[in-house]
Amino acid sequence: MPLVLFYPLWYASDLKPAYIFAVTTGLFGIISGLEWAYRSWRLWREEFVRPIGGKRNGFDFFHISYTTGYCIALLELIVGAAPHHPFVRLCAMPAPSFIIFFGGELLLFTVLGALGFKTPFQMSSLPKGVPIRPVTYTILEDVIAVDTGKGRDYREALNARWEASPRFRRLLKKVDILWSVPALVVGFACTAVVAIPQINQNIGYGVGWGVPPLWAGLWVVLTTYSVQYELKKEWDEWYKDGGAQA
Repeated sequence: MPLVLFYPLWYASDLKPAYIFAVTTGLFGIISGLEWAYRSWRLWREEFVRPIGGKRNGFDFFHISYTTGYCIALLELIVGAAPHHPFVRLCAMPAPSFIIFFGGELLLFTVLGALGFKTPFQMSSLPKGVPIRPVTYTILEDVIAVDTGKGRDYREALNARWEASPRFRRLLKKVDILWSVPALVVGFACTAVVAIPQINQNIGYGVGWGVPPLWAGLWVVLTTYSVQYELKKEWDEWYKDGGAQA
């Protein structure tokens, strides 16, 4: 939304830059804040969607990660938009910062899992002190359980599938790698473009807000085809081993 509003307001209106960023930042904050508040309310009020072993005053791992990334993005917008002459380059950084945070988190837990580390705290339905699973696992668990309303039934079914299928475990680990490294590359590349003084700040704003969602959309398509291929192979192996008859 900030990208859609910025250029028409900047080039086709008489609004001062401070007012332009007040509008874009305000709308971004309100819409994303309402989404966050609604998900928080569901986790607090509906026991069925909470992680297994989770308490009313605790959030799932996806919600904690999303909140952290959201706060970083919102802080950049507030600081960048606050002056009478806004820092356009800083206001262009929320999307790159978010995917850098996201990619870094994926890579960190990929490395920790490969080294045999245990969960330092409860991660969604995974209790403290068990082997770390891919972040993709917790995203699947939390988003489908809460945002689609499948609840604890899905959390239990996903855990059962993880325990039963070696190929499924390898698949989720591959997805973590597929997203982590490219996210960091795209995020830091966008940051460089935004920060280079020789590049017009309005161009940098377009790169900062435009490239990350375009990359994410492309990667969703790529991931979908890759996952479908792997799941078909998993089904073929399962059927071959007699799982279908069982």
